[in-house]
Amino acid sequence: MQIEKDINKLADLFESNLLDTNRGYNYYIDWSNIDGYKKYEIEIHAMDVLIKKEDDTFFDAFKELIIKLPTIIEIFPYLFALAKSEADKVRKKHLLKVIGSNIDSDDFQTYSFNARNLTTPLTKETIEKYYKFFEQMGLKYLFQTLIEKSTQDYIVGVLVGMDSNGRKNRGGTAFELACQPIIEKACDKHNIKLLMQKKFSVLQKFGFDIDEDIANRKADFILYNEKNHKCINIEVNFFNGGGSKPEEIIDSYINRQSDLQRNGIGFALITDGNCWKGTTNQLAKGFRHLNYLMNFTIAKNEMIEKMIIEEFGE
Repeated sequence: MQIEKDINKLADLFESNLLDTNRGYNYYIDWSNIDGYKKYEIEIHAMDVLIKKEDDTFFDAFKELIIKLPTIIEIFPYLFALAKSEADKVRKKHLLKVIGSNIDSDDFQTYSFNARNLTTPLTKETIEKYYKFFEQMGLKYLFQTLIEKSTQDYIVGVLVGMDSNGRKNRGGTAFELACQPIIEKACDKHNIKLLMQKKFSVLQKFGFDIDEDIANRKADFILYNEKNHKCINIEVNFFNGGGSKPEEIIDSYINRQSDLQRNGIGFALITDGNCWKGTTNQLAKGFRHLNYLMNFTIAKNEMIEKMIIEEFGE
């Protein structure tokens, strides 16, 4: 009876510390996406000569620039915003296909932004082709009217804007991003190897005999201690409601824990969100059957570290 009271107390504590959002600081901007331009710093700074150039001198400045530094064409795709997936494709293949709006002419063009494909010296036709691109994409207007001092500052702004679009892709992993620093800090302190977004089959190289039922499942986090050859899978999920059924969630993770235990792997669940409000019975079931059940606040308040000490030792 006392055990049930303690379990209900844990469930009440869990409910009283639920989060309204799953978005941490590292959700909003992934700064690793903002440094792709750095290998072109010379070209970017060279393009500053086009800033505020008048019509009567712009073409001559552009022509001189592309002749002296043909690699500037490789940064053209950095000057306009594309969805991240499309931008990555253009920068990887150095190709962009454009169809013009003039239906009376064959205005379909393929532009290569790989300087290695350019002949030396550049032909008049090649220079005029890239100048036409620069004009029709509005980049001439950009340099004449909008950029005040720095091409690089503008490109950084474009990349930040593109990454804000990339937040849609981070939405599903926002809670993982929020929990990651807590888990990393505890692992670093206790010299625990941390694997993220890996299939359980990766543990075979550490000597684990992983069965086919879980080998190809992907884990959010795997903690591995070489000293005592133990590992724990931490799954993190945020449920705000909208169709999420607490009973099914708890049952699925009880089954997951059972599957992992057959393979010598421990299990912990960090879950949060308004879905768990008023679900004391289901949370109590989770506390009865799951070895480690916590929300973000409980995990942050040293529960991850306590779990590491309990499972792996000091």
